[in-house]
Amino acid sequence: MTLSATLGPDEALATARRLLDEAGPVGTVGPVVVVDEQALALAWALKALCYEAWSTDPPRAARAAELLRALQAAGVPPAVAQEVAALAAWTAGIANVTQGQMADAVQAFDLAAAAFRQAGLPDPAAQSQVPKIMALSMLGQHAQAEACAQATQRELLALGNWQGAARVSQNLGGLHLRRDAYPEAARHFREAVVLFARLGDHYHSVLADIGLADALAAQGDFDEALRIAARARMRASNQGLESLLALVDESTALVDLARGNYRAALAGLESARRRYEALGMPQVLAIAEKQLGDAYLELRLLPEALALFNQAVQRFGTLDLPDEQAWALAQLGRAQALSGQAAAAQSLASAGTLFAAQGNLVGAASVQLARAELALAACDALAALTWARLAGDGYAAACQADGRARADVLIAQALLGAGRVAEAGVIFDATLLRARDLLQRQVQVRCLTGQGLVALARSPPQPAGALFEAAIALFEEQRRALPGDEARSAFLTDHLRPYQERLRMALASGQGDEALWQLDRFRARSLDERLAEGSPLAQAHDELAPLRERLNWLTRRVQRLQEDGEASAVLSDELQRCERELLERSRRQQLTGAPLAARGAGDFSVAALVGELVGALVGALGPGDALVAYGVLDNELFACVATRAGVSLVRHLAPWDQVLEALRSTRFQLETLRHGAAPVRGHMALLTERANTRLARLHALVWAPLHTALQGIQRVLVVPHAQLGALPFAALPDAALPDGAVSDAAPPGAHPPLGQRLALAVAPSASAALRGLLRPPVPVRCVMALGESSRLPHAAHEATLVAGLFEQGQAFVGGLATLQTLRENAANADVLHLACHAQFRADNPRFSALHLHDAALTVDQAETLGLKPCTVVLSACESGLAQVGIGDESVGLVRAFLVAGAARVLASLWTVDDEVTALFMAHFYGALAAGHGPSAALRAAQAATMRVHAHPYFWSAFTLYGGW
Repeated sequence: MTLSATLGPDEALATARRLLDEAGPVGTVGPVVVVDEQALALAWALKALCYEAWSTDPPRAARAAELLRALQAAGVPPAVAQEVAALAAWTAGIANVTQGQMADAVQAFDLAAAAFRQAGLPDPAAQSQVPKIMALSMLGQHAQAEACAQATQRELLALGNWQGAARVSQNLGGLHLRRDAYPEAARHFREAVVLFARLGDHYHSVLADIGLADALAAQGDFDEALRIAARARMRASNQGLESLLALVDESTALVDLARGNYRAALAGLESARRRYEALGMPQVLAIAEKQLGDAYLELRLLPEALALFNQAVQRFGTLDLPDEQAWALAQLGRAQALSGQAAAAQSLASAGTLFAAQGNLVGAASVQLARAELALAACDALAALTWARLAGDGYAAACQADGRARADVLIAQALLGAGRVAEAGVIFDATLLRARDLLQRQVQVRCLTGQGLVALARSPPQPAGALFEAAIALFEEQRRALPGDEARSAFLTDHLRPYQERLRMALASGQGDEALWQLDRFRARSLDERLAEGSPLAQAHDELAPLRERLNWLTRRVQRLQEDGEASAVLSDELQRCERELLERSRRQQLTGAPLAARGAGDFSVAALVGELVGALVGALGPGDALVAYGVLDNELFACVATRAGVSLVRHLAPWDQVLEALRSTRFQLETLRHGAAPVRGHMALLTERANTRLARLHALVWAPLHTALQGIQRVLVVPHAQLGALPFAALPDAALPDGAVSDAAPPGAHPPLGQRLALAVAPSASAALRGLLRPPVPVRCVMALGESSRLPHAAHEATLVAGLFEQGQAFVGGLATLQTLRENAANADVLHLACHAQFRADNPRFSALHLHDAALTVDQAETLGLKPCTVVLSACESGLAQVGIGDESVGLVRAFLVAGAARVLASLWTVDDEVTALFMAHFYGALAAGHGPSAALRAAQAATMRVHAHPYFWSAFTLYGGW
């Protein structure tokens, strides 16, 4: 393109805008032909536009820099060549900064300054050094950055350039903020705010306000920080400064994170991340991703935090940002330690080395605090105390309020662990007062819990219940606001201590109703809340649909290759990456979603008072009904037994470690038939005897001690604890003798199975059991049966048989057994029967799935089916398995269908035989069609199958969840 020989300043700016608007992507800008020296105005105009766009539209800033290079390359007149070269280097440095190339930026700014000086232009030479301050700071070269700032500011003041001097003040503020020198940072930012305001520079004035807010927040002046951030947001919005809005989002989110307002923090960090991503700013995007990892770590979403920290360490290394890399390594070490990974020590050591090289006291303190956490987890109270005190000193020296509070909590915890109760109490008290002033909720929760533990440790012990209740109430405020049950569940695992202490008090009192309520307060909480919210509906427009389609294709492709014995490591790796990406993107969608819905008056959640929950539960039980809720505390298995007469507490059933060993032994015996009966047919009698012997041992441990409490009972709802959820209670021998005594010494097979005398069902919590009792089985009229027989030969026949037993039965088999068919018909079904291949994913339970003809129905997709209170029958292998976490929170297909609205789910605990399952289902549906309820139909099917196949592997795999 050829330019006019007579470009004035205004025309130059207009021409530069036109050239930028017409220019293609970076790398495609053509040559610029210049006629005479008047085109120098164009060079300055392009430099101005580069500055204008570098924070609002970084790609446009890079195009402006490229146009300037093209202008220089066109061969400008010698009289202006040096000045144009200086401008080209200056804008190249700005473009490098936006792309995270800090070392290149420093070199470009120095070239610009040298060229300006050679051209006899000292003022622009000094101005070109201003952005160099930030670039050096980002590189971790803080001493060089400060020296550059001081020299540049002196030069600009001598030249009378107040605008440039103000920008140096701002960069000095950023430099001190990055070095965690917060009072100095605040002083420089205040100076910059005043100077820019006088000059009418809105952009830099807002930017200085944001820096000031960050410096104040670090010192614990949260209210003032939020006030200034709100002012900055309003001004940035009025001026349309998108990148500054991202910075305000980030700044406010970090205050929310320090105060324990986790939902607001997550939403703010995600908003900032999206803005940075849209603006194409890799370095700040990488920082935002790492900060989102910080929030995940606070919530104990450990796998997700680890992924973000590992990614951040690599990105910061590539971008040559040692400060950020050190922080990412420190947080990576903490996450690794909490996950039990040995690599934690190396990560923390690497972070410590980088912080020491930078002279970063707060960074060093963060590593010391992480080491204190490790020592405390290892029960080394003295080492924890030493590290925590070092950390506290570092935070105090830097006036870092949040870190100091966390260090003080850890010091008090270590003192308590060392038996220095009085000292611990003093620190908990003082820290709680400061945390209340600063509204630091998570610190308050830990201090209140600590005060309760101090009260119990005093001699004689003092009342502590009110302190634990205060900790629980404050924690519940935080937890209830979190987006998604995954975050709520993970967060609970780190705050169980006050719940456990209240349960311990209830057990000591011997009051069954109190013990049941305290146990249910932290059992399957996320599921309880999801059931109260109702089923989420599938979105009409799913922005993740393309990713889901790709994942579905990969899943089916990998399965086919595995079936053909041609596994592909490349496709398997891509499948796992695709799964992680889908989960993370789904999680981030939730961050900006609506808060947890308010509960209705009829909800009997754990938020209810003990009398409300227990009274409603007892009132819903019939004369021959009981609920048995198992719990474990201090290796003691106990049970709360609720009947119409009330709730009784049965203590000391068995040591939990003995129960676990018996469960492992029983599971081993059942799994001997996993690969079919044919190879061991000649040993079937012996295998049956061994299995029954193991089941008799389990009966003695977990059921026999309940005999007195369960006299006269015909139906039992079991709320299992942890691994007990995988126990087929129906297969336990009914070893109760007529005189009321209990024997486990009878020969195997001498007693009929427990499931033939009692109607049994499983519920994840007492609250969930109450919901099941309040939703009795509906009369079965409409039955939808899907049979996917490409992998299960009997599935199509089974589905057709099931549907044929009912007047409004529909069977969809073969190519009709699709995900779309299920979505279109499931909502009207009284019974939904799914005969297909299932896969439980222990490595990633949210991708446990039922494999239909065209696609996999995963846990997340099943939750959106919008079912009526129906019965769902999962006629598939291992469909009842789930990953069970702390608090008996499980993730699996059964949970998914309960969330979708089903009242009852019949599912299998292990791999089932296809032919035997078809026989089992024929008997189950025959009884259901005859008018029996699901639990009675299950008993009939078990009895009929047992007459043909005596080994419990064949007849006891299926368990009824939700209610009878």
